[in-house]
Amino acid sequence: MATFPPLRMDLPRHLVGMNVTSPNVTSPSAAHQSLSFSSLPLSVQTWAVQMLAFHAFGLLFEALDHFHVLPSAKVRSLRKSQYMHLLPNVLRNQVFVLLPFMWVMEVLGLAFVGSLSPLRFMLNLPLMALGHELVQYIGHRYLLHAPNVFLMKLFRHSVHHSTRANSAISACYMSPVDFFIEIGCPYLLPLAAVGGGGGGAFFHFLVAGAGAVGGLYEHSGYDFATAFRPAFENLGEKPMSDSEKKAAYDALALDDGRGPLTRFVTNWLADFLDNRAHLEHHMRGYVSFSDGFGSPSILDTLLRTRWNLSERRRADVEREWARQHSQHQ
Repeated sequence: MATFPPLRMDLPRHLVGMNVTSPNVTSPSAAHQSLSFSSLPLSVQTWAVQMLAFHAFGLLFEALDHFHVLPSAKVRSLRKSQYMHLLPNVLRNQVFVLLPFMWVMEVLGLAFVGSLSPLRFMLNLPLMALGHELVQYIGHRYLLHAPNVFLMKLFRHSVHHSTRANSAISACYMSPVDFFIEIGCPYLLPLAAVGGGGGGAFFHFLVAGAGAVGGLYEHSGYDFATAFRPAFENLGEKPMSDSEKKAAYDALALDDGRGPLTRFVTNWLADFLDNRAHLEHHMRGYVSFSDGFGSPSILDTLLRTRWNLSERRRADVEREWARQHSQHQ
């Protein structure tokens, strides 16, 4: 009787380990793995973490407003909650502008790619802060607040200023073009400039989450530094001349019973939590274009546009507005 060699069932190498019992059925473990958070592009993961941080802290500030917690730190009063009114615009910008922009930057190999050594990690953090300030200052001052009547109307930056920075999530309440210039570019262009930030998650989660929380605080109407600095320095107090302010500080020093360590910690907290810059920007559009919470504030200082240097620019700004107004009549 003829004999036949045993039937061999060798599989191609790329199919080894796969469940081939039925070619049309995917194993539950494989399906679960394909839908896991870690299987998403890094840009999408980062966006999701940023949204979690933004809306969690946004709701926290909303709770502070609703239950009137820390009223002494609420320096920009809020007549009624604007949260639900602002939310649709905010979500539109975050989903249809920021998310595609982040994903495209990854697809093009400009961000969320590469390697990141511990040294590069530490260097990239201050470089990102400097890059963010540079891009935001240029776009915010020269495109959105030139003052240029045509550009301001075209980009509708007035939508953002209509909130008066007294509700935290108003940080992202703006026209789509304004959002692209003021939020997307200052975040993603510096990220590309430093080499993409690497392919690891922690650096991107840290940068995106910190940026979200900082923007919320700047627009919340709260200034937690009020608990650590003299009352005459707080927003809304009667302005004082240099001589009056020096006399007030001299009198304060005579009554200062704090020790050196307490004084150091108090002064550091007052500087770190200071939120006057961006609040003043929403009151007077010609000051503090990148100066704010967590910002190095280099350009606003060098170009004399910081909120506490702004009076020296008032006459120049008013002359420029008068010139453009006469041209458009």
